[in-house]
Amino acid sequence: MSRRCLALLAALGTLAVTAAFPAFNTPNSVDVNGKMCPLLDRAGLTCPMLCVRSFDDCPADIRPPSCSDSQLLCDDGACHDSCSGIANPCLCGFAESHMANVFKTCPAYGSTVSIKRYDPSIKQQQLEFTCAQAWGIVASNATVDSGSGIATWTQNATQAMLWNVCPTAQEPKLTFKESFCLAFYGTIGIEVVLYLAWHIYKSIRERHSAALRQVCSSLPAKIVVSAGGQSKDKGTHVTSDKRDSPAEGFEHTDSYSKGSATHLPDGMMLLRGFDGDVGGAALYYLALLSTCGWLVLLAIIVADYYGTVKGGVAYGLLANSTTSMYVFVFVWHLGGLWMIAMLACKSKLRNYFRIECALPVARVVQVEQRRAEVIMMEGEHSRLTALANSLRDAFVRRFHLDISAETCALQRVVAGDSGSEKEFIEYRCTRYVLDRSSGKFQSHIYSLGDTH
Repeated sequence: MSRRCLALLAALGTLAVTAAFPAFNTPNSVDVNGKMCPLLDRAGLTCPMLCVRSFDDCPADIRPPSCSDSQLLCDDGACHDSCSGIANPCLCGFAESHMANVFKTCPAYGSTVSIKRYDPSIKQQQLEFTCAQAWGIVASNATVDSGSGIATWTQNATQAMLWNVCPTAQEPKLTFKESFCLAFYGTIGIEVVLYLAWHIYKSIRERHSAALRQVCSSLPAKIVVSAGGQSKDKGTHVTSDKRDSPAEGFEHTDSYSKGSATHLPDGMMLLRGFDGDVGGAALYYLALLSTCGWLVLLAIIVADYYGTVKGGVAYGLLANSTTSMYVFVFVWHLGGLWMIAMLACKSKLRNYFRIECALPVARVVQVEQRRAEVIMMEGEHSRLTALANSLRDAFVRRFHLDISAETCALQRVVAGDSGSEKEFIEYRCTRYVLDRSSGKFQSHIYSLGDTH
């Protein structure tokens, strides 16, 4: 046992010091002797475009072409019939009014360049220097440390030449203060307030409801009737559910009948009457609408991913991929919890939005009964099995998953020639008739004997 504990502690200790993120090593940095590997040459690299104040400043290798009489040389360095609507790459998406000076674009270099001793850590500087050297802007014997002599792109640039390397566009961000976010917060907040208000209102209306419930046997009592239709002893003889011993009647008021089905013994059931309420019915349908709303919300997030929500632009609603992922996971979990709660309370949900009342004035009756535990196979029990069973039993008891609830509508039928109405419910193929004098439901089996 001690060896197992030590092994478990060692495994946990190993996990504690293990990094959760991958470590990427630089390949080919040193040879087998530990010496730095020489840098290799890199060929076939494309030069960035050059921005100038005037096309006359373009080097000879990338000078704009001569346009025909019917065409114009536009700021993109190409000839067009009209410069209207032609984008200038050197503006980097900004308006001309936001630039200190408007630069024009030299045509792209038609050839590629090769860099000797290519160093990835300074690849942009090497590329710019090599291109400037190929165009004759810097001397052939200059080094990359001296630079390319061409400035970096900025909005306030005043130099004659700039590299057309636009700054990385700032990723749009969601502030979570947008109108649709506020609508989501408001909807959730209003629903929470309404459900809390209903719970308080229901608790006040049902503060004495435990005394209105009925605890009874799930099996009907037996009435023995003698031949000729007369009962023995000039009355009815009520026996127990087991048919072999006297019973105390259909109704029970033992210590377990405290208005809850939690401690009901097997074979007993709890009857609770409910009447409708306009506010409760509205909140019930609101709960159903909210269930559909979670599905619609997930569909909107997916549609925003594909750019079908806002003008064909991906993430037009949630700004960027990362935020979209976070919001989807958040909504998925909240919606999942809502669905689990709705399914777990499905049998009692409608009656939660009704008001409990006395059985004679109820419109529906909720019948609660403990589910019988069925063990398919008995075998040897280990400690792990016993622990799992104890956890399962605790979970079942805590959330009352061993209690079945079924709602039965209160039905009426005209009995006999007198035209009097009888109210009853049908539960599991048994009809329970309401006794108006006692306000309780009763059911009997009439034994007519086996002789004529």
